Amino acid sequence: MAQTLDQQRAGLAWGYATNSRKLQGDLSDKYRNLAKGAPALIMNSGLMPTLAFYNSKSKAHEEVAESALLADLMTGMIQRLAPQPAPRDFATFMTMLQKCESRDYLRFTDEALELLKWLRQFVDAVKSKD
Repeated sequence: MAQTLDQQRAGLAWGYATNSRKLQGDLSDKYRNLAKGAPALIMNSGLMPTLAFYNSKSKAHEEVAESALLADLMTGMIQRLAPQPAPRDFATFMTMLQKCESRDYLRFTDEALELLKWLRQFVDAVKSKD
């Protein structure tokens, strides 16, 4: 039987949350806090500015948690929405978002928010296993 969209998102988010536990030291907690704050940041600033912020943090200061969350969000959106051709890096992904139609941009934003809805819950669940 086919999975619902929420089941697919939950599966992705569970994988990302369990992988976040592998981050060293306080980085796992930082990833958890970033995942919890990301929906508000997207709602206030927009998807592209939020992704650009995480990218700037991950490049400028070698922030592993920001880099991991950025990669998880991009991978989740690409996997769920399957743009063709699939962007392989941050710059290509941002160019694709910039050039896509408004309805497609909104689909990517909605997908990011839906994925984060699950991720926010699961990062706490894997944290409580410690």
